[in-house]
Amino acid sequence: MSKPKLIIAGPGAGKTYGMVNEIISSLNDLSPARYMVVITYTNSATDNIKSRLAKRIQIPKNLFIGTMHSFLNKFIVIPFSSFHNKEVSGEKLFIQCQTNDIFAKATKGQSVNFKTANFIKKKLKAKMNSNGYITYDQTVSLAKDCIGNKEVRRILSNRIQFLFVDEFQDTSNSIFAIIDGLRKGKKTNIYCVGDPEQHIQSFDSGIKIFENIPILKCANSSQFKVVLNTDNYRSTQNITSFLNHFNARKFNGEIFQQESKSDTEGEKIKFISDYGEISKMSPKFFEQCDTLSISSNERCLIAKKNDVIKRISASLAHNIITPKKSGNLNPIKEIKATLLSTLGLNQTQFCEKYNTDEFGVIKYSLKIFKAIREGVITNENTFGKFVKDEIGLELNSEVPVKIDRLRINMSPDKIDNAVVASNIHNYKGLESDAVFAIAKTHEELKLWLEMNFDIRDLYRDKEMTDYSRLGYVAFSRARKLLCIGCLEQIDDATIQKLEELNVDII
Repeated sequence: MSKPKLIIAGPGAGKTYGMVNEIISSLNDLSPARYMVVITYTNSATDNIKSRLAKRIQIPKNLFIGTMHSFLNKFIVIPFSSFHNKEVSGEKLFIQCQTNDIFAKATKGQSVNFKTANFIKKKLKAKMNSNGYITYDQTVSLAKDCIGNKEVRRILSNRIQFLFVDEFQDTSNSIFAIIDGLRKGKKTNIYCVGDPEQHIQSFDSGIKIFENIPILKCANSSQFKVVLNTDNYRSTQNITSFLNHFNARKFNGEIFQQESKSDTEGEKIKFISDYGEISKMSPKFFEQCDTLSISSNERCLIAKKNDVIKRISASLAHNIITPKKSGNLNPIKEIKATLLSTLGLNQTQFCEKYNTDEFGVIKYSLKIFKAIREGVITNENTFGKFVKDEIGLELNSEVPVKIDRLRINMSPDKIDNAVVASNIHNYKGLESDAVFAIAKTHEELKLWLEMNFDIRDLYRDKEMTDYSRLGYVAFSRARKLLCIGCLEQIDDATIQKLEELNVDII
């Protein structure tokens, strides 16, 4: 068994593309008696991988693609939690809330001291577990307890031949303990990909130093083979060079620096010197966009604070698109990919089985489109029923893609001249031709521009933990134009720093 592979890849590196290629290549060696598992941290990332694979191959039944929680529930909590924890019994019933939500309802919001609160929560967990109820937060803790059992580890290692982990920088200590348990089993090939500079979640209770997040611990460990993917297919040369000021971390003595694959140098980064009101700042951003002929829907105004987003929306007469409505997804294309994946067929196989051509596939997709619009299809169950009973197709696998996103992306209220506005967390993983990143305070902007890793990695209070990396994530969403602004007036030292970073002040 080879060493687990850790791919360090920055924004725009084609992480999903590379993972999909690796998955397809590894399928040649997958035993029909074992599983390949691909885990991500969001439903949208799961959908993306499934859709890309469905367009190239017939997805085998022993290839599982899902979120971390769905993986833990299917492979560990359901089969092993009762075996390992005698308090968990009966059929497992997963409820999409936290234990604290149950506690708040049980105590009706009354103030309870710490000791009493812990006692009540313990009793609530025991009562829920005895009836098979498992809250969202319990999935990880139960799975972690299970993986501590040698027999469970042995069974899982024998069952899972390949494990792929996307967005590895978001892995907590508890989840890493589960992944590392499989590594210690020495029967699972492990492939992880991530970017530590895009870790923008507050540290969990077990991590007090940034260097102790799992992706960095693995990168500095002899247990993992570390590969640097320094490509950037997203951004121009100037934007990539700017980003390199904030991602130059050392891995095995090699400094990580991205190389733009764009054939254009592009515009220099701009700092818009107006401050105070969004209405004073945004016109200069739009002027830059007009000069480059960037369409409205490819313009994104981004900030950390939701109250800043509200100010952006108000200044633009609410003529904005949220990230969910700004995707360039073609609903018919997405429905077709969903349908083929559900049937376990690629397009060629579908046409052969049902004696039709590619237009026949589109015809079925249009029927599904209409059923979603009319409310006939509302969830995965009604989707499957419609496919089987109404259009007469044979279901061979579970529905692989949540249809919620299909409904969202068929929303008719996208306005041609609207721009995108989003907080940074929601826009992670997305991109636009032009980005205007707006800091709320001067202190926030200074953290965004901090290049010293000793300072960037400091653990501050919860509110400030991820500010430096939030700036990096915001900057790296831009393809062609990056503008930066601040609602507060900046000082001469910050102006000098911007000039040192080769940023034009306008």
